[in-house]
Amino acid sequence: MKKEENVLQGENELNINHLFQKFNPFVQALALQICGNTAEAEDAVQDAWVTVYTHGHQLRERDSFLPWLKRIVINSCHQSTRKGKRTIFVDELPASDKMIEECIESKFEKVGNRDALYGILAELPVHLRETIMLRYFTGYNSYDQIAAITGVPIGTVRSRLSDSKKKLSHLWKHYEDIDSSAFRKSQYWNSFYNEVCPGAYTDNNLLSNLYAHISPDLQLVFTSGKTAIGRNVFKQGIEDDFEHGSSIESVDLCSTSGNLTVLKVTFSNSSLFPMHCPPNSYMTFIRKENELSAIKLYHAERDVDSDFC
Repeated sequence: MKKEENVLQGENELNINHLFQKFNPFVQALALQICGNTAEAEDAVQDAWVTVYTHGHQLRERDSFLPWLKRIVINSCHQSTRKGKRTIFVDELPASDKMIEECIESKFEKVGNRDALYGILAELPVHLRETIMLRYFTGYNSYDQIAAITGVPIGTVRSRLSDSKKKLSHLWKHYEDIDSSAFRKSQYWNSFYNEVCPGAYTDNNLLSNLYAHISPDLQLVFTSGKTAIGRNVFKQGIEDDFEHGSSIESVDLCSTSGNLTVLKVTFSNSSLFPMHCPPNSYMTFIRKENELSAIKLYHAERDVDSDFC
């Protein structure tokens, strides 16, 4: 943090970076005692600190921090040991300390933490950023679900998550310039896709804006693993939707970091072609020089009639 920004926080705010420096040795020792394995202990502690950074603003009492941190670390250790799905001891926390499961934008009320998060996430390579965003920013976050969306084995998902958390931990400790530009860019793209993705089906101007945003060499990766190249393939998919009376009804989730956006959308089908598109889909958008250069599609339910949907 810049010296001029490194000021004392208010009594009710938690300086997570300071607390990390103070308590990390203690929780490392605690994790090692539980896991009995250095690698597992380190992974559990990294996972715990990610949770603390994303939820710490909701802990209003400073004296509650250490007991809360210990519970998170213990939980992470048990998860690491049994390699189960991620859970958090929400029900065991006092009502005033319960962590609210909302989208990432609402979690970062403290501007410094929010801007730092978006800044350091943008530093991760795309494949790591996509994995960490699916894990922590969406409700579709189990290892097998992430593996299905990203098209890689579960072992690769575990490896990417481990690499991501190590890099995030390193970046948190060394991040100096808290700048809101990364956050503002993410909000711009979130707003853009929230408007044009459903709006393109009813507004010709928004449809033109969407087409203009797409690179002529767009790469499309479908749920089946099949790939296609070209903006015209995307246009044909939209035209096919129009012909069958299908559309994107809503954007249920939209989260951006750097040149990567993860979306969950809900489709609407006509009564004549009720199975044309799936009920919902996850989409990963990758931009190059502000043009949409790649789209990966994943449909949990693959009862569809066209490759695009």
